[in-house]
Amino acid sequence: MSLTGVILGSGLNKFSEEIENSEILLEDNSGFHKRRIIKGTINKKPIIVFEGRKHFYEGYSPLEVFMNVNTGIDYKIKNLIISNAAGGVNLNYNVADLMLITSHIDLMNRKFFQPNQLCYNQEQSKKILELARGKNLKLRKGTYAALSGPCYETQSEISMLRKIGADAIGMSTIPEILYAKKNNINVIGISCITNLLRLSPKGKTDHAEVVEAGLSAYNNFSKLIKTIVTEL
Repeated sequence: MSLTGVILGSGLNKFSEEIENSEILLEDNSGFHKRRIIKGTINKKPIIVFEGRKHFYEGYSPLEVFMNVNTGIDYKIKNLIISNAAGGVNLNYNVADLMLITSHIDLMNRKFFQPNQLCYNQEQSKKILELARGKNLKLRKGTYAALSGPCYETQSEISMLRKIGADAIGMSTIPEILYAKKNNINVIGISCITNLLRLSPKGKTDHAEVVEAGLSAYNNFSKLIKTIVTEL
């Protein structure tokens, strides 16, 4: 039976509590993003879950940024679900929406391995959207833009990102997707919209707001991940 990996974005770590027959493989509290790796099952399907990730903006090397993916490779995972907390650029999006990544824009000034069109399987995306509809789960699809961070975007940057076709933006995920694809792992990217990027005077987001919104989206996120793991 194939093993599925799940990288959890900010505010989504509660999913680890739902793992059955859980075994903690690693626990590291040394960084800003606390890391744990937990192995177990979901509905009798084997799963390995990664809480926390390292980012290039924190000064980490590619080896450190790809640590979760490399652990997945060591455990011979076949599928990897990579989730993130993202800012909603699309004017139709709301806080706590979930978005299936079907394309991306790489603005991290780092080029990783393969062109965009090889990353996202259209038939698989169609199947995931059908599964979500069957469970009455609202799942959008769209383009994720990856920026180097760590600063949140200015109003002019938000305007530019909307014009070039970004639906959601964040500071992770694309390097992991490309690295996983390079290593013949099937990848699925899911963004949790944790804040809305609008051209307003407020224009401010902090990490606590991101985590709170992730918790608001949690029930739908949990149902979606369980559906993908057990039925895809």
